[in-house]
Amino acid sequence: MKSITLSRQLSRTIHRPQSRRLSILPQQTPTYTNTLNPTRKTLNPTIKQTQSKRPFNLSSLSSLLTNNNNNNNNNKNPEGRTLKASRTLPYAPNPLYKVISSVESYSQFLPFLTASTVTARDPETGYPVRAFLTVGYGPLSETFTSRVDCDRSRWIVEARSGAKFGVDSKDGQDVFPGAVEGIFEYLSTKWVLTPLGEDVTRVDLEIRFEFRSQLHAAMMGAVEGQMAGVMIEAFEKRIREVAER
Repeated sequence: MKSITLSRQLSRTIHRPQSRRLSILPQQTPTYTNTLNPTRKTLNPTIKQTQSKRPFNLSSLSSLLTNNNNNNNNNKNPEGRTLKASRTLPYAPNPLYKVISSVESYSQFLPFLTASTVTARDPETGYPVRAFLTVGYGPLSETFTSRVDCDRSRWIVEARSGAKFGVDSKDGQDVFPGAVEGIFEYLSTKWVLTPLGEDVTRVDLEIRFEFRSQLHAAMMGAVEGQMAGVMIEAFEKRIREVAER
């Protein structure tokens, strides 16, 4: 009898834990399922918000130009832009005019000019009357023919390019590098010297231009307002170098 009673107790002990484990498993399954559903719902709004930030168009890029302010006495209008800068230097006008009339050396000291080649000179004065000038900044570059006017009696040197000034792309010249590239509709650079006294001269630089596209305008907008000031500072540095030779 003792052996039968012991076997019954053992069987009860074995079956009781199994019945408890089976009763616990169904309670865990709903809890696991409920934690997944909220996670799936919060993913969809996140994806939609990210996609809404992706659109970008050219109009937003071109607006950078209109928001660009500077204090370099510059004038902007739909037909073109005018940049001005001036310096008063302790030199007579003669050495200054020699530098500004040496168009072939512009690329050696003027920023934004990567190449300068005189293609024709006045037979009487020897001053340049035609030149190839390459203007560039970053990935943008353009080479065009410039008509150069040197008037020593008024201490003026002006280089003009574009149909606005009656100068077409080739202007009668057979070789024209970079003719298919185009940043500007026209470009004019004018230097004017004004003697103020003995060995004192005021230098005025005026740059007039019009971009060919709004994309070019936006890309150059970051440096546009600084062009005249940087160029006249480079000219001043060049004068010092020439004077020290």
